[in-house]
Parts: sequence; C-alpha cells; structure tokens
Amino acid sequence: MLSPFQKDTRRHCCQGNLELPTEDPEHFFQRLVTGDETWVYHRDPESKMESMQWKHKTSPTPKMFMVEKSAGKIMATVFWDEKGILLLEFMPQKTTINGQT
Repeated sequence: MLSPFQKDTRRHCCQGNLELPTEDPEHFFQRLVTGDETWVYHRDPESKMESMQWKHKTSPTPKMFMVEKSAGKIMATVFWDEKGILLLEFMPQKTTINGQT
C-alpha cells in the first residue's frame, strides 16, 4: 500500500545499498545492522488446579484448547548484525520507538 513516492524512495535506498559492498567489500557485512518487529500475544495460563478434570483410568487424556482471548499483546522489536542480537525491545500498545527510547 505504498504511494508512488514511497516506492521510488525505497528503490533509491535499495540501489544505494547494493553499491555499498563495492566500496568496502571486506567490512560491509560487519557494519550492516537490520531489524524487524512483530506483535507478541500473551495470556494468563490456567493453574494446574484449574485445568484438572475427573476421569476414569481408561479414559483418554483430555485435549486442551486455548479458547480464551489473549490477555494482551506487545510489540517485539529486534535489531541484529553479523555477530548476533544488538537490541531486543518489548513495547506496549500505543507507544513509539524513537531516539529517546
């Protein structure tokens, strides 16, 4: 859902990134940092007592299904380089990662 301007800006950035390894191919990947983000849903699990059921010895083990709504969600943001994770940050809903965070 990018506008033509946004698509063009991304294309120019990508072209610039493709030229970087030719300037300093030995150290290019050592300086490269990338990141991604995803929503992580969480819930309050049942205690053992809450999930216990009466059954006969010959009855099959009951199947557990997650039918409750999640207790919430948080944004997980991770940045990494060739050596591993540089930053792993969990942000609550309606917050923004910025220079001060």
